[in-house]
Order: sequence, then structure tokens, then C-alpha cells
Amino acid sequence: MAVEDEATAAVSPAVQIRHATPGDAEAIALLSQELLAFYGLPVRYQRSYMAHVIAEKAFTDPPSIEILMALERGQARGFLAFSSSFAVANCQTSVFIQDLFVTRKARAHGIGRQLMTELARLCVERGIGQLDWTADPWNEKATAFYEAMGPLLRSDKTYYRLLSPRLVDLAAGVRPVERRRRP
Repeated sequence: MAVEDEATAAVSPAVQIRHATPGDAEAIALLSQELLAFYGLPVRYQRSYMAHVIAEKAFTDPPSIEILMALERGQARGFLAFSSSFAVANCQTSVFIQDLFVTRKARAHGIGRQLMTELARLCVERGIGQLDWTADPWNEKATAFYEAMGPLLRSDKTYYRLLSPRLVDLAAGVRPVERRRRP
């Protein structure tokens, strides 16, 4: 998650935070491409394709994800994508932040803080008492930003991800060792 350059950035009164709409898909695609570049990841799709998929998949009913947009003078400067889930074990709904991104030029203007503040307000309004997110340990600026918010718990859990073709293998009951032995 690429956020503020300074943990104590001043809040910009010119910034509007609102829920994204399908009309924001192009701006979200552009910000997502900048996010991928920040992490040194390849941009696999053209922005127009990304915008089409975002407009189609991110705004379903019921929503699987919600996106807050940060606009400064009408220009998209950042976004925060999050989802809610219900934990059976503790009978509690929580929110997980998928991505928080502020453009390089807009960092240190308080936009990340404003996005987090709006998400916290939504959580309280919805009766959600838990907000979770991850940060890359190498991203010291993001870590300082998040630490300034006073999180209660830093997890030592390991984050796992399955992607195709291993996801397809698991669905078919194929073990990773078996996959390597195939001719």
C-alpha cells in the first residue's frame, strides 16, 4: 500500500472523499497502473480494458468490494478499496483494506489520512468494530503512516496467495508435488 510520505501530513481541505461509481473506473484504472508501477509490477492490461473490467466487476449488487475516491480539484488523487466479511468464530463483521493508494505527487497532503478517516467513520456508522490491513515490511513510509494511527495488533501471521495454474490444480485435487512430476 503506497500512502503518505509523512505520518503527520496536514489535511487538505480541497480534497473530497466519496464512494466511487462506475464512472470512476477510468480514474481507478489509471491509479491502479501507478500502484503497480510503485511496486515494480508489470501492467498486463491496457487502461481501457482495466476500466471496463473495473466498471463491470467492482460495482456489483451486492458489492464484493467498495472503493473510496479522493479527489482534489476534480482530479483523482487516490483510492481506498475495502471489503467486509463476517467471522463465524467471533460473530463479528470486519473490514479489510485491499489497497490504499495516493499518487506520488499528492502524498504528504493528508489524503491517505482522509481516506482512512472516512473508512473509520463508515465502520463506526455500520457497527463494524474491526478494521484490518497489511503493509509490506520494506515500505517504511507506509509503516510509519499506519503506526501513527495507533493500531492495536500487528500480526505475525503469514499471508498466502494461490494463483492459476496452482489454483486450478487445487480445484482438481492435484497436489503441487504431483504437478512438478508431470511430463
